[in-house]
Amino acid sequence: MLEGLATWFLNNYLGKYLENLDTDQLSISLLQGAVELENVPLRKDALRFIEPSIEVRTGVVGHIKLTIPVSRMRSEPWTLLLEKVSIVLGPQKFNQYDEEADDLVRLETKLAALDGIEGDWRAAQDGEGSSSSGYYPVTSSWLSYGTSFIGTIVENLQLDIRDVHVRYEDDVTNPQQISAMGFTLESLAAQTCDEFWSPKFVHRDPTLGQLDSFKIVSMTNMAAYLDCPAE
Repeated sequence: MLEGLATWFLNNYLGKYLENLDTDQLSISLLQGAVELENVPLRKDALRFIEPSIEVRTGVVGHIKLTIPVSRMRSEPWTLLLEKVSIVLGPQKFNQYDEEADDLVRLETKLAALDGIEGDWRAAQDGEGSSSSGYYPVTSSWLSYGTSFIGTIVENLQLDIRDVHVRYEDDVTNPQQISAMGFTLESLAAQTCDEFWSPKFVHRDPTLGQLDSFKIVSMTNMAAYLDCPAE
């Protein structure tokens, strides 16, 4: 059961960014609640929600670890650790431009934002009226756990990203002189907190008007560089 829930989480929340996410390779300890994946490549369109004209030339996440509080899943947060993240980006080449794919990316980004807003609104409406017509933005067998349970897991997720290098190389604007820029990051961490910015496990109830979620984000040792011409 736990392995299936972890697989569902990884497929739904990391699958859109990682290439051929093979959950068969995950190793899981039911006693410790640890799911680990090694050397997972990024999809070429992983970051097009930021700008559709950008593509991932190469990218890999060296280590992914999802920690699950097995005996306290309703009171303690899941923790997602991403380590050794290396990404090389570049502009999409003109002869590879796909206008329909570009429009689809922009549409999916807007729909994802609207889906979250509508989910909160419908949850509030269902709480005030009949509970027989719930709103389920994601179809999954794990909805048997209850959408409130899944939503609480996602909202309280603690994210820890370490050892990041992102580089952008432009060989399109001036093919005779490739320019590059990038940044490195030692760590980036995010955790849920209450409205007073105190870290805690939060149970948000839209029926009580609790529509806002709060996160504390910390960043350590970020550095940027410009490399023109690129070496």
